[in-house]
Amino acid sequence: MKLRSLNYGHKTLPLKLIHSPNITYFRTIQACSPRQDLKGRTVAVVGLGKSGKAAARLALARGASVIGIDQNEKLSLLEEDPSFVTLAHTGLKTILGDFDWKLLNDADLVVVSPGVPLENYSLSYLLQSGKRVMSELDFAAEVLPKSVKILAVTGSNGKSTVVTFAGQMLCHCGIDTFVGGNLGKPLSEVAFQCLKLPSEERKLKVAVVEVSSYQMEIPCVYFCPSVAVVLNLTPDHLERHKTMQCYAATKCHLFSHMTNPKLGLLSFGNWHLDEAIRKYWNKFNLAWIGAFPGVKVRNTTLLVIIGK
Repeated sequence: MKLRSLNYGHKTLPLKLIHSPNITYFRTIQACSPRQDLKGRTVAVVGLGKSGKAAARLALARGASVIGIDQNEKLSLLEEDPSFVTLAHTGLKTILGDFDWKLLNDADLVVVSPGVPLENYSLSYLLQSGKRVMSELDFAAEVLPKSVKILAVTGSNGKSTVVTFAGQMLCHCGIDTFVGGNLGKPLSEVAFQCLKLPSEERKLKVAVVEVSSYQMEIPCVYFCPSVAVVLNLTPDHLERHKTMQCYAATKCHLFSHMTNPKLGLLSFGNWHLDEAIRKYWNKFNLAWIGAFPGVKVRNTTLLVIIGK
């Protein structure tokens, strides 16, 4: 019997037969090539800051042709960035300043950086029309290994401190941990790294992700934390969210896909958060923490405050 080889990405995988006295069957061969689920599709990445660049790299690694768009004409072209040289063979184009809106409408997928309001580029219209529009966070979570547990932290104040502290504790316990998101490296960066590695070489166990309200404006589909925390809510970013009710509702998007046995922690005694969480009530395990959790040093005594 002759078997044809399978071509998968840049690897050719020979099929092997295994014989036994009673049965002949195929041996399963695990491919080590990057996942090419977006091959033949066009992804428009809007906003080319740190998160946008990471999303563009991830899209190229997934086989897509990428159009990078930003209003800032002083930015460097992605094509000239050394980190894109080995990826650009699938198709890469940067457009700075004014552009034809038809590019977004014709793209198969639009990925939006957190710094870009939905009022820009008619993104709200694209969302309402049914166009596939994703946040950078959700785009990364789509291909993050399912074995990686996510601890997501948001709030008006203290996010970076809690995320850094949690990451340090997990690392101290010997757990391979990524710390990033709105803080440090974007989630698309670690998703890109995981995509390049064979599954048996992936050591990452936990992603501790700082999440801003800007990252949650577009409803997520794939970003589903195992544990999600809203530390507090005080008036902030109202030039973008307009009202405290809208601000609270955006923060609580963090819980939108959580189910039992996942855990949500919510700031105690905040009326706006209490109202916003009602739509997700009883879908997951919910507990409350004090309005200002964190770490305080009183003389020589270290106090970890997790509630009132």
